[in-house]
Amino acid sequence: MIIRESGMDFGPFADDQCYHLEASREYRTLGEGVRIAEFMVLRDGGPSPASVWIVEAKSSSPRPDNASDFDAFIAEVRDKLTNALSFGLAVRLGRHAGAALPAPFGELDLASCLFTLVLVIRGHEDGWLPPVQEALDRALRPTVRTWALGAAAVAVLNDRAAREVGLVV
Repeated sequence: MIIRESGMDFGPFADDQCYHLEASREYRTLGEGVRIAEFMVLRDGGPSPASVWIVEAKSSSPRPDNASDFDAFIAEVRDKLTNALSFGLAVRLGRHAGAALPAPFGELDLASCLFTLVLVIRGHEDGWLPPVQEALDRALRPTVRTWALGAAAVAVLNDRAAREVGLVV
């Protein structure tokens, strides 16, 4: 499976390792007003626990010195990532009748599974990433702490770094 979003091709992912949230029938039944990230991908942890990466893609980001636009951008990304985490877990727990994640997601040990909330910004320069990372860390702190996701649960990447970790073709 390849997911084209914000001018980037994500994948390829095995169909049973990826859940395209935005394209899912379950998401469409939620109606308007629920913003959600693009997809969840299961990453094999090898000897470590498996990891679910929840990915939001953007084609650009406002500059941090444009406070109102930057704050609105961070709030939107926060909402999409937290809604995706909640929605994915709700589907996994059977809270949405008739909805099902690919089988490997259903077999996850949720107590030990790692979750990473990922923002990928196309064309973003390396030097522009730290302020976005810091702001998103701050915005997602309540979610990270509530779910005990760990200190490295939030990642902000450009398309080059996303390619290096196998997210982007």
